Formats: sequence, structure tokens, C-alpha cells
Amino acid sequence: MGRLGYYGEDGEKLRMVEKKKEEKSSEKKDSKARNAFSFIFLVSVVFLIATLTVLSVLKSGQLEFNFEDIKSAVAMITGEEQAVPKDKATPLSTVLSGGSAYAYVPCSRYLYVSSGQDITVYDPSGKAVHREIIEITAPITAYNAEIALIGDRDQKTVYVYKGMKRIALLELTGTIRYMSVNSKGYIAVLCDDTNAYSKISFFDSSGKKICDVYKRESVAVNAAVLSSGKEYTVNSVKTSGTGIETILEFSDFIAEAADAGHIVQNELFSVLFPLENGNLITGNEKGIYCFNGNAESVWKKETGKMITVSPIKNGLVYAYIDSQGQCHTVFADYEGNTLQEHIYGTNIVSIRTYDDIAAVNYGREVLFYNTEGTLSIKYSSKSDVLDVFPLGRTHAVSVTELDMTYIKLF
Repeated sequence: MGRLGYYGEDGEKLRMVEKKKEEKSSEKKDSKARNAFSFIFLVSVVFLIATLTVLSVLKSGQLEFNFEDIKSAVAMITGEEQAVPKDKATPLSTVLSGGSAYAYVPCSRYLYVSSGQDITVYDPSGKAVHREIIEITAPITAYNAEIALIGDRDQKTVYVYKGMKRIALLELTGTIRYMSVNSKGYIAVLCDDTNAYSKISFFDSSGKKICDVYKRESVAVNAAVLSSGKEYTVNSVKTSGTGIETILEFSDFIAEAADAGHIVQNELFSVLFPLENGNLITGNEKGIYCFNGNAESVWKKETGKMITVSPIKNGLVYAYIDSQGQCHTVFADYEGNTLQEHIYGTNIVSIRTYDDIAAVNYGREVLFYNTEGTLSIKYSSKSDVLDVFPLGRTHAVSVTELDMTYIKLF
């Protein structure tokens, strides 16, 4: 009886194990059924949205529809975030940007912020790594990938930074009107002058003065040193009895002051941008143009009013407004060949680049592209973004009236 009782108890245990297996199997079937229902529901929603979109397009007679609308609708239903995840956007509310005395200059992986009372350097994570007590009340800035210029128009000084180190202090004699620095670090500073309409002072990458060029018969608007470091260009305007004359002049530093060099007449350009290959990109109300050092036309795109142009790896990105008021962003190579062209919104606040990254600011949205013009990520803001700067290849910072927000790109 003892042995029979033992086997009977064991059999009861086996029956309990089998029962548990059956319960687990039933739970798995229920889970699969729920997953299948969720999948079918999601597919049905997507199909319904797509069907309604197509019907709407056919009804309106248009042949194009925006697939991004479908993606956004699906994201809203599934809870998937298409823009920058919250953990990639870090507000830095302790840094205020309000007031015209504030100025922002990106340089390499750092951001220089002039508050009017000091200049503070921030790393890509938003940490203050350097600060100098420098009062700047009327800021003017320029920069390239390695050098940052922060000037004071009224105090007639320009501070030159590289990395976290100030490498030079430029002292001028007139009110500063314009500054530029090319990819090799050569600097042009345009000032008022008591003995001429304008004076342009040129400096090398260490801040050593090369020469001064005076404009006694015309008013200089902008100036730049070409990538060779031996030639420069000045755009100026002359008022005569017959009207307004404009001249884009190309010359070199060893030419006599009276030598006008090579010129392009009757064109005023709001953009002067030296390319790495020695040519110059210019822009005006009609389009974008490329000249060589002899003032000869290399290529042109008369597509509409130029807004801005910025360098990007192996090429450039520029924006223009067409005759219908649409804003275009174009990615091109040095020869002007279009790689990608986007129409998004009606106005662009700014385009900022670093290496192979372009940040196109539309005010409440910032679109980040690679060098070929392919969209990487989209950042949305509740406030108007005054400017946005890529800091290296991994981070960017957006600036509003109230604060700065650091964005993780990768």
C-alpha cells in the first residue's frame, strides 16, 4: 500500500504539470491572437489613411502627395517619435540669449557666447570650459571651421580665437562695418575712415597685418581674401552724376594701390564666399555666380534671390527664393552641379554647416542634412529658433530668445 500510495501521489504531480503546460499554451495562443489583432489594426489604419490620401489627391487633380503626412499619422497612432527624441535635446536654460548685445560664434567643436560683459566658451555638451571678462556692446562676428572672430563695432576691436585660446587682438581706427575670414584663416575687416570712404585691413591667420586698402572714390560693401592667401576681392558702390555704379574688384597684395586689378562692373553682390579651389561664390537678387581670380565667369544659376551660402564637405549649400516666393535649399559641388534640391516652407532663417552636416533653420523647425542633401533628423522647437550651430559632427545647439538647447545628432 505504501508503494501504491507513492505512485499515486507521483501520478497526481504529473497531472498537475500537464495542466500547467496546457495553461501556458493557452496564454501563448491568446498573446499571439492579441498581437495579430494589433498588427491587423495597424495595417488597416495605414491602409485607410493611404486610401483617403490617394482619394483626396485624385479629387484635387494633383498627382503628388506627401508621404511624410502618412508617416506622421502613423507615428501619432503608434506613439513613435519622428523628430529628435527628448533624451537627445538638452535645454541649457541658465544661458539667456535676449538682447542685441548677445552674439554666438561656433568654432570647431565649441560655441563662443558674448553676453556683452564677457565671452564664454561652451563645449558640445553645454559645459562652460573658458570665460574672459570682455565688454562688447555692439558685436559683429565671423568664423570658419577653426577660427572665431568677435568684434565690437564701436570700440573698434576684434578678438581672434582658435580652440579655447585667444590668439590675437586686432585694433582698428574706424567703426567696423564688415568682417570675413576664409578657410585658411585670412581676415578682412572693413571700416570707416577719415581720409577715405572705406578702409579694408587684411590680416593673416595669426593676426599679423598684411596691408590696408583704401577706397576714396567708392564705398566698400564687403571684402574677402581668396583661398590662395595672395589675392583679395572687394565689392564697392560709387555714386556719380549718371547714377550708381557697382564694382567687384579682384587684386593681389603686391599690386600697386592704384591698380584696380580685374573687375566685374555693374553688379552688387550681398554674398562673397571664397571656395577651396580658388574661385569666389557671389550672390544677389538674380541668383548665384562663380568667378575665378581673373574676374571671369566660371558658372552661374540665375534662379532667384540668393539668401545665404555656406561650405559643406566637397561642396556648398545655398538657399534662394524663386519668383513664386518659394524657398529652395540646394546642395551642389564646386562646379555648381546640383546634388539635391529641397522646397520646404517659405523662408529660411539661416543655414549653418560643419564638415558634412548642414543645419537648415526654418524658425520652428531645423532640418539636418548630410553633404549629399539627404535628411538625417528633424528638430522641432516651441519657440522661434534665432540660429542653430553644429558643434562638431555629434552635437548642435539651437538659440532662442530665452535659452540654448543642445541637440545630440548621433
